[in-house]
Amino acid sequence: MVNMKTIIAAAVLVVAGIIALFWYFQGDEARIKKRFNTIAELAEKSPDEHELTAAVNARRIGDMFADTCRIEIPSYNISRTYTREDIPSHVMGALYRYSDITMKFHDINIDFPEEGIARVTLTAYVEAVWISGEAVREVHEIVCWLEKIEKDWFFNQIEVITVLER
Repeated sequence: MVNMKTIIAAAVLVVAGIIALFWYFQGDEARIKKRFNTIAELAEKSPDEHELTAAVNARRIGDMFADTCRIEIPSYNISRTYTREDIPSHVMGALYRYSDITMKFHDINIDFPEEGIARVTLTAYVEAVWISGEAVREVHEIVCWLEKIEKDWFFNQIEVITVLER
């Protein structure tokens, strides 16, 4: 007679195997969406967050970029190419200006115009509080280009689309 421990162990192994297969064979679209979810999590900041945590998160965000990345944000007069090493310091500079930040991405649409290239359009919602206490709420339409290197996707161009002029 098969004992209960053997049945439970077999069930756990089957579930672990299914999870491992799903994780290993995750499609490109799911991997890209996971990139955006990770960025949203890493960009969040709370008033009691330690500076070391922010620095680690900024480094992790920087690791998601290609060797160079073109960033265009017309409303902030930004239009230049950054290296992967530049990204964490700019992320830290942005984080230091705020005491609280929440970022969410919606309406993520992913196209693959050619092998190893993804074009992602999305809406970014940012809610933040300046160090001075002033609240900020912004919504941006963004187009991102990512390139696949081995199994990972890296940002190589980001453009914030100007939708309405004030």
